[in-house]
Amino acid sequence: MSLGLWAGPASLGTGNKEADVERSGQALWGVVLAGGEGVRLRGFVRQYVGIDAPKQFCAFVGARTMVEHTVQRAESIIHPERLLVVATACHKPYVDATLGSRPPGTVLLQPIGRDTGPGILLSLMHIVHRDPRATVAIFPSDHFVMPGRRFMDAVVESAEFLTQHDPTSVVLLAVEATDAETEYGWVVPGSPASATSAFDVRRVRQFVEKPPSECAQTLLAEGGLWNTMVLVGRAEVFLALIKQTCPELIAYFSMIQRSIGTSWESEVLDTVYGMMSCVNFSTAVLARSPERLLVLPVRGVYWSDWGKAERILATLAWLGLPPPMPKLGAGCCQADPEAMQRERRTSHAYAAFKNSYRG
Repeated sequence: MSLGLWAGPASLGTGNKEADVERSGQALWGVVLAGGEGVRLRGFVRQYVGIDAPKQFCAFVGARTMVEHTVQRAESIIHPERLLVVATACHKPYVDATLGSRPPGTVLLQPIGRDTGPGILLSLMHIVHRDPRATVAIFPSDHFVMPGRRFMDAVVESAEFLTQHDPTSVVLLAVEATDAETEYGWVVPGSPASATSAFDVRRVRQFVEKPPSECAQTLLAEGGLWNTMVLVGRAEVFLALIKQTCPELIAYFSMIQRSIGTSWESEVLDTVYGMMSCVNFSTAVLARSPERLLVLPVRGVYWSDWGKAERILATLAWLGLPPPMPKLGAGCCQADPEAMQRERRTSHAYAAFKNSYRG
């Protein structure tokens, strides 16, 4: 069997101009998580973008929104019909404006937001309904990544590693840490996951979610990496991990799974989401399953989780772009100067290889 990788746009693709790149393994699917509310950035968005929208539906660099940038990167290796975007029903106007041209059945709307766990599980249910043996890559929609090509090459390497060496694990992509960040997840890599693989996939020695300052300093000194929350694994492996750590969530979604494609699917979805609680995939599933995780360190990539205004402004400065001008009549939203300095130090750490970035 072969891993079908969509060549995608030439600017982001792997260089192979054929429509389908054949690799050993399963067909690669993708999930883009776009259901967040972006509460912490709402004031910044209102002031500088002039709309009251979640950050993933805003354009901070160029004309494309964050979710459109994420979809474009993902489609460089995944066929558009195998890439699902999961959002929330209250964001439908923004979804229609930015994703209205996507293939039918590739945009999933949750009735209400229940954090990343249900969003991922809903997508997995739709994927296994169409392809029970799928390999899946999961992407947050609110991250800045540059160069996209190099980062997506790492996604391909992760999928190939799993197919060739360890199909029962999940690979997460992690980038080099430049500061003792307390609001990121951290991964400490261990020994090589395979003695025969050409890829630098490692076992996870430690997985820490949002550590306190002293712990973050220790992680930085020990060579810890920032977890990008980009994950690659077999759909059945993701489902097994969720069943092991959150069995009640699987029970809820078994009802949804049976309703997919029926006339009562929407009603079941509303009912189930109304009963369940919020579940964060990182803390509830990944942090409780370190023995099933592998990590691929991604070198030479500028990555930033744009959950704070300071990170956006620091990245714009690193790109040599002027800060956005406040929109007329918008309310005031000031960035924290100390946090800005920390983000600038992070940005400056990448300056040595900035010229290697190409998109």
